[in-house]
Amino acid sequence: MRWTLAAAGLLCAQAAAGTEFYSWHTMDTGLVKTRRWDVAFHHRTRSRHEFSFLDQSRIGTLTRLALSGRANVLLGYYFQPQQIRTATWVRGQRFFGGVEGILYRGNRFTLNTRAVAERHIGTGRPDYNRYRTMGRITFGKRKIRPFIQNEILAVNNGFHSTRNAGGAVVQISPETTLEVSYLYDTRRTFWGGDRQALVTSIRWNPRWRLGLKSK
Repeated sequence: MRWTLAAAGLLCAQAAAGTEFYSWHTMDTGLVKTRRWDVAFHHRTRSRHEFSFLDQSRIGTLTRLALSGRANVLLGYYFQPQQIRTATWVRGQRFFGGVEGILYRGNRFTLNTRAVAERHIGTGRPDYNRYRTMGRITFGKRKIRPFIQNEILAVNNGFHSTRNAGGAVVQISPETTLEVSYLYDTRRTFWGGDRQALVTSIRWNPRWRLGLKSK
């Protein structure tokens, strides 16, 4: 818990330098769940300028293939229209793939990691590749679990940004998980400069999900 409080203090100190406030709101709905496959429908809405401007809305699918009890292959596609200027939209797309896993799981904390490569198309910039690695520490096993997270992003010509976040995972029901966090994104000027964000995420795994037999 002391680490969580220290991280929260660091994030608050960084907030004073934030140039713009965003909000990211995500919902993932489970569609298929088997011993090896997990397929979800993904939707996210992103605002900027202190919630006054709809920046992006995306939909797509996330597919996880279990390699073991602690590691997955991650594949996905998003269609992500974005408003680059008032009433000017582009039809962006994103393809991505990578791996994710649990490096450590104990009573006091769990350490997760993820590495992903992405292809961004039609986003208002020349098409580009982006690479991201993430580490997250989640504390405890109760219904409300604090976490801290760091993610580093790069493009073909080098550093893109680093994102530091802190928040909590709330187990609302056996089927529904809510995450709420504050994020500070340190970005190169070419990619828009620093920003901060309120981030919410809901994961809903309904009972009616398809359970196809795995071979």
